[in-house]
Amino acid sequence: MKFTALLGLVVIATTALFAHDPITTKVTWEREIAPLFEARCISCHAPGGGAPMSLATYDEARPWARAIREEVLARRMPRWPVVRGYGDFENDPSLSAFEIALITAWVDGGAPKTLPNRTGAPAPSLAALPTPRLHAPAEGGKTVSIACRSQALPSGRLLSITPALRAGGSLRLILQLSDGRAEPLIWIRNFDPAFDQTYHLRTPVRLTRGTRLVAETEEREGCRVSLTLEAS
Repeated sequence: MKFTALLGLVVIATTALFAHDPITTKVTWEREIAPLFEARCISCHAPGGGAPMSLATYDEARPWARAIREEVLARRMPRWPVVRGYGDFENDPSLSAFEIALITAWVDGGAPKTLPNRTGAPAPSLAALPTPRLHAPAEGGKTVSIACRSQALPSGRLLSITPALRAGGSLRLILQLSDGRAEPLIWIRNFDPAFDQTYHLRTPVRLTRGTRLVAETEEREGCRVSLTLEAS
């Protein structure tokens, strides 16, 4: 109860501070930030979602604007447990440098919902990069569940990976291709079962006969990986 009351006071105080911030940016909630949050944040930050607060509306998001700025600059949000440089996934919600700059400019400029239009002319556009809603590709192929150990893989096109390991565990997977090349597949650190998900490869990987999976993990029991494969 005391924590809830304190949190409420912090939000009220932050809102009051923002009410006096001068507007010094052309980036607005309605034109740039709301579509960006819709594409990158709302899957968790919605009423009833997995995050502790909703960012679905301007009134809900604005009290958290400064905290949002710090989280995106530190790349702690949007949450993505895959180590950068390991794999390229279609459902990666990570922000681009341009998107981070948009959020920073919005917060530093007073976090406006919209800009006043005193002339009656259309407000100048500051178009963001396209931010399509992240989605999983259509289901297809067969799913193979294997233990987290190095082993030969069946032939086919690898579409997605679903790891399952203990909380706080780490897992790195590398493909040893039949031509001798090694291809980093995925590296997950500090696994959180509350945010388990399937990682959909942006470009499916063709697995030929002789391809092996190299697994590096401290998990001895309970670690498994589900691979979705499509016949090639």
